[in-house]
Amino acid sequence: MALQFLINILVGVVWMFFSGNYNSEYFAVGFFWGMVLLFIFRKTFAKNILGDQLYYIYVYKWIKLILMFLFELLKADINVLKLMFKKDLDVNPVIFEYPLEVTKNWQITLLANMITLTPGTLTVNVGHDNKTLHIHCLDTDDIPGEIEGIKNSFEKAILEVDLNG
Repeated sequence: MALQFLINILVGVVWMFFSGNYNSEYFAVGFFWGMVLLFIFRKTFAKNILGDQLYYIYVYKWIKLILMFLFELLKADINVLKLMFKKDLDVNPVIFEYPLEVTKNWQITLLANMITLTPGTLTVNVGHDNKTLHIHCLDTDDIPGEIEGIKNSFEKAILEVDLNG
């Protein structure tokens, strides 16, 4: 993946030198054409030199994960804010067990931290076998809905980001 990025930079620099203009605009145009060349030759050199996945698709997936997290963070902020301004504080706090689909340590850590950073939820513990998380939810009546929500947002995006599948 690093080789792909270096090839892309090299094409940008070569484009800049061949055009005779040494500024960032011409480098950006060359960088764009380098991305196009990598896309065109991905089948030819994919297994041998460039790897299975283009680096900019990998970067796109990380940006998508970050934006999804920020959106979920905003939704949770609004929900907790509504809860705070209720006349009667009627909450139903629950600790539940969440079965993990992610298997790698960095994925489990990232998921646990994303859950903890979202207001209203807190990762209490990781199971000894790394197959479950124990999550505290400030207010819920629908534990299967909470589990499904985490699976369809955070965990799904983390699985997409993984290079090795």
